[in-house]
Amino acid sequence: QVRGPLVPRVGMAKKRKAASQATPEDEALDFEDDGDGQEEAEDEEEIVDAEAEDDGEGDEEEEAPKMIWRPGIDALEDGEQLDVEPGTYDMLHRAQVEWPCLSVDVIRDDLGAQRSTFPMTAYVVAGSQASRTEDNRLYVMKWHKLYKTSKDGREDEEDEEESDNEDSEDEHEAALESKATPHPGGVNRVRAMPQAGHIVATWADTGKVHMWNLDAQRKALNKGDRAAPQAKPIFTCESHKDEGFALDFSPNEAGRFLSGSNDSQVLLWGPVPGGWTVESQQPFKGHKSSVEDVQWKKLGNSFQSTFASCSSDGSFKVWDIREKDRKKPAINVPDAHGGSDVNVLSWSPIVGELIVTGADDGGFKIWDTRHVAAGPMANFLWHRQAVTSVDWHPSDETVLVVASADDSVSLWDMAVEDDAPGREVPQGADHFPPQLLFLHQGQKEPKELKWHPQLSSVCIVTAASGFNIFKTCNI
Repeated sequence: QVRGPLVPRVGMAKKRKAASQATPEDEALDFEDDGDGQEEAEDEEEIVDAEAEDDGEGDEEEEAPKMIWRPGIDALEDGEQLDVEPGTYDMLHRAQVEWPCLSVDVIRDDLGAQRSTFPMTAYVVAGSQASRTEDNRLYVMKWHKLYKTSKDGREDEEDEEESDNEDSEDEHEAALESKATPHPGGVNRVRAMPQAGHIVATWADTGKVHMWNLDAQRKALNKGDRAAPQAKPIFTCESHKDEGFALDFSPNEAGRFLSGSNDSQVLLWGPVPGGWTVESQQPFKGHKSSVEDVQWKKLGNSFQSTFASCSSDGSFKVWDIREKDRKKPAINVPDAHGGSDVNVLSWSPIVGELIVTGADDGGFKIWDTRHVAAGPMANFLWHRQAVTSVDWHPSDETVLVVASADDSVSLWDMAVEDDAPGREVPQGADHFPPQLLFLHQGQKEPKELKWHPQLSSVCIVTAASGFNIFKTCNI
């Protein structure tokens, strides 16, 4: 019997050694926001293990063959349930704020690089899409006491032991602290400067791009202050003719910045004393429709001056800012996804010439920008709805993560091959490619995701239903 809303999460180990279901219970994060009156995040799901409920009935019956749940294909009938595999997440926590956030970014901290010990701490910035314009907020958050997930579907050995450990579990409850500041309009996209995380850019649905100094909010989180002064934009650009979603800070030069909008243009920003200068009279013009995403190249040939853009016109382009003719991209792939809008892209931080693109048709492709004429290196048309976000793993050159409007987030390893072709597998397992490491579910309408650059293999996702931060068992 299944009671309550069941939202499955599927965990798949490398080389398909554990192609089975996983729906661990996770701890809800407390939301502590001064003055906003947010309530504690509520659990989104209740999982009841049928084996625990049948009190041993039918132990002598022959077990039915296990099936692998195929999201978007299989449906649960009355009396059916998913087979739960515990332990598929090393860490899984979730949180909510008052309004959904379309965009999220990591604020880099000084707690150390490549941290893998628990408990973990993450600083995050996000912006809301409220029903009323005046209710929109820019959130600076500190997620801490992020312990390993203890409630992962495994039963406690004894009820008495569970009671004895109740106090210690309370001490290990994950917490979210937040400082909010009003934002003029809904936030389409938010980005934190890699070199100075308290400098944040936002694309507003009013058609303006704002720069913020959120240092006071970050310090208030660290000091435990109950209040922080409201921030105001330190710089505003009104040069775009329409709203947009494309923003990116250069990882190579502090303050250098790009913004792209629905007016099909990309503007280059340069830092100057007291603010920025926006080259509004010399936009990059090559797309025929809205610019959906932009990103600076992170490594490789001419990476300091190179960026990529993608568009609802179905193309992605690579530009060199040293080129005087800003209608002339260095690389142009006009029909990258067979006529579908190209929504997102991400440069590899390790193999500098590789880029991944994600499209409206649910597919993602990996390209070697030195050989685009040969077509994509990899092409996966697996998700059932549009790809909404992609990100390369910061330290594993073959791993990336993909979010889709089909309510799932998939982790992939391009180096994995099926180690035993033709061998017998559970029914439904052939739906999952060998390169698919893990399928994370439980969030409605995932909008954007990020690997945390300092927490080893930790992924952060924002969705219409709230935030998840997790680390899977197989990466």
